[in-house]
Amino acid sequence: MSRAITITYDLRPPAGTPSPGACLSSTKSHEIGAEVVKDDGGEKGYYQALREAIGTAKGVLGEELTVWRDAVGNREQGKEARVPMRGEDEEGEEEGTT
Repeated sequence: MSRAITITYDLRPPAGTPSPGACLSSTKSHEIGAEVVKDDGGEKGYYQALREAIGTAKGVLGEELTVWRDAVGNREQGKEARVPMRGEDEEGEEEGTT
């Protein structure tokens, strides 16, 4: 059983996105240890330590990725295709047949 969680990300923000800070790179790796206390040994202790490590990882990644999301802002909105709603398709067809 592994005693650590390793998370790596490589973000590719749109051109012209300002760096959100000197200490925050678009490529980063974290290794968060799952420390098992000897008294809580066995599977129960391992899974408790793993849950705590996952919570820590979630917090660290959440903070870092939120900063990048704020830096990117609205630059990504133009990339999303507009998908018509189901009702919009049907209305368009009816208007064309009248």
